[in-house]
Amino acid sequence: MPDEGSFPRRTSSPTEAMASTSAIFLLALTGLWICLAAGEECSTELASACYNSLVHYEGLGFPLYGETEQELDETCGQINHYFDCAEKFIVCRNHTKCDKECEEMIEDIEIFVAQTQLRELQHDLCDVLSPMRQSYLENYLCLEDLADEYTACHNDSQKSQEYMAHITDNKEMHLAKCCFFSWYQDCFTNITRDSCSVNATVFVSVSLHKLIGRAADVICHDTHVVCSSPPSEKDRKVVTTTEETFTEDHSSASHLLISFLLIFLSISIHFSLQ
Repeated sequence: MPDEGSFPRRTSSPTEAMASTSAIFLLALTGLWICLAAGEECSTELASACYNSLVHYEGLGFPLYGETEQELDETCGQINHYFDCAEKFIVCRNHTKCDKECEEMIEDIEIFVAQTQLRELQHDLCDVLSPMRQSYLENYLCLEDLADEYTACHNDSQKSQEYMAHITDNKEMHLAKCCFFSWYQDCFTNITRDSCSVNATVFVSVSLHKLIGRAADVICHDTHVVCSSPPSEKDRKVVTTTEETFTEDHSSASHLLISFLLIFLSISIHFSLQ
C-alpha cells in the first residue's frame, strides 16, 4: 500500500481555464435540482434520485476528475452537492412522506458511505492544500492519455457486475467478490504504473484503496484471492485462496453492499475532460 506522504507538497496552482463537457454540466444541474428538492420534501422518488447521484458521481470518470484547478473545483462542487443531498435525506427517515422503501434507501446511503472512504477522497481532491490534489494535477496529462485503457477496466467491471448478479451460491459469491476486488485494483494500478510516474501510480492506488479498500477488507479479510481478470461467464478459471483451490463456475443474486460498490465502480469514463 503506497504511502500518501510520498506526494509532493503543493507549491503553485495551474492558471489554465478549460471548459467542462456538456455531460458534466448536466450532472451538476441534476445534482443541484435534487438537493433543492430535498429541502422541501421527503419522498421515495427523491431519495432514490439522491442515492443514484451519490453512487454515480464517479461517472465523472475515475481517475479523470478535471485537468485544471477550475475543472477540478467544478467536479468538487458536484461531489459536495451529492453529499449535501445525502445528509438531508438521512434526516428524512421519520418523515411522514418517507415510506418503508424511502427508509430502506436512506439506510442504503448510510451503509454505502460507511463502507467506503468517499469523504477522504473528497478531501484529497477538493482541499487546495492537499498533496494528492497537487500530484493529481501534475500528472493529469499522463492519466488522460490512458483514458481508453481505463475505460476498458470500467467496461469489464460492468460486465462482471451483470454476471455476478446471477450468482446464487454463497461460497462462489464470496470468492467472486474477492476476485473482483483483486482484479479491479490491479487493472487501474498496473495500467498507470506502465506509463506514468510513481506519483501518478500512487494517486490511483491510494484513491482505489479509499473507494474499495474498506469493503474489500471486511469481505475478504480471511480470503486471499489473486485474479488477473474479473469473474465472468466466459471464463472458468482456477482461483487460489489461502485455504483451497476453487474452480469458478458462477451463476444469481449478490449481497446488497457489493451491488452498491459495483454500481459505483462500473461507470464507463466516456467523459474526456479536456
